[in-house]
Amino acid sequence: MNTHSFHFKNTSIIANHGFDLLKYYASYNLFAFANGMFGIFINILFFTRFSLLSVMEYQAAIQTTQTIMFILSGYMLRTTNARTLFSIGTVMRSFIIFGMVFLKGPFYVPYTFGLLYGIPSGVFWAGNNTLSQAITRKVNRFNFLSTNSAISNLAGLLAPLIAGFIVSESPGAGIARYRIDFVISALLLIAAGLIAMTIRETGERRKSFGIRDTVIDNPDYLRFKIYFFLSNMLTIAISTFTPVYIFYLTHSYIIAGLFGTFLAIIAVSSNLSSIYLQKRIGSSYRILIAITIAASILYAVRGSFATIAVFAASGIISFLMTPLGNAAMSSFMNFLDRIEYSSGYWINREYYLVSGRIVTFLILSVISIAGSSVYDYALAIPALSFTVIGYLKILK
Repeated sequence: MNTHSFHFKNTSIIANHGFDLLKYYASYNLFAFANGMFGIFINILFFTRFSLLSVMEYQAAIQTTQTIMFILSGYMLRTTNARTLFSIGTVMRSFIIFGMVFLKGPFYVPYTFGLLYGIPSGVFWAGNNTLSQAITRKVNRFNFLSTNSAISNLAGLLAPLIAGFIVSESPGAGIARYRIDFVISALLLIAAGLIAMTIRETGERRKSFGIRDTVIDNPDYLRFKIYFFLSNMLTIAISTFTPVYIFYLTHSYIIAGLFGTFLAIIAVSSNLSSIYLQKRIGSSYRILIAITIAASILYAVRGSFATIAVFAASGIISFLMTPLGNAAMSSFMNFLDRIEYSSGYWINREYYLVSGRIVTFLILSVISIAGSSVYDYALAIPALSFTVIGYLKILK
């Protein structure tokens, strides 16, 4: 009787854990769909309304307040939990988007909007990182990361293209052209936050937390610091600049949206194949890194073939960076399993990620301030591609 009771209880726990995992997938991927509709076109809005430099200002501003709030969220875990931070972050994002659409004012200034939007972004990612760490303790991390990434990209397959059609067909100029797209994105973010609050797993709660907890001297962690600093420099440049570059080359909202859909298709296929090829990544990562660097040279193509070259280069890089990134993050999360409190490590990781992103935006901003053309921005991509050598420290 006791054995059967234990078996039933254990089965129930496993079932509940699986159901919570499904709810996490649903919530995170509603967020991903909303981001797919909003992320590309907020950059294009600022580019067409102001300048390419304003896009960099917006992105740099996000990184600033996102990092600050990411750190402060560690203190918030004293009185709340990761699930709540996840939910607050998504809902607050929607409110700020509503502010841009209906109130304008400071919400319509690229740098100011970035500062405001970075606040819930930092809260969201602090909650998401800790929640995903907790909810995947009993599952294969590599498979989880690949599956979640595949689903989020599958959810975003239609998002950029739908957004492109909406923006293309909308009347008016400025923010009026983007109003419907942005409102839909905001509503999806609210839905994501509500679903997240129903997850039973709350993530890690800390009884005490201080800034010293985010200063990591662990010598085994040094290789991760190098990786984190370099890992996002190429991908953030591509995700920020390339959609704007595609719009600059084609003057088409639909093709700009199609580019986002194209990358989502590439990411889905890459994640699905990564699940079956994970054992081979350890022996072939040097080749993947070399191909990534070689593919970036296609950004230097000019003339009538420039758009095709950008699609090809971005597709190759996206396909290869996915398994490399999943393998590296799987290694990091497995490393954290040996750490009693992981929040400090997640925040320390953010220091290095943001530092790399800020350096990237500074490079692109200098190009703009120097009076260079949009084509010159594209030449920065091959140079930044060498930063993928940071994966060598993790995948040895």
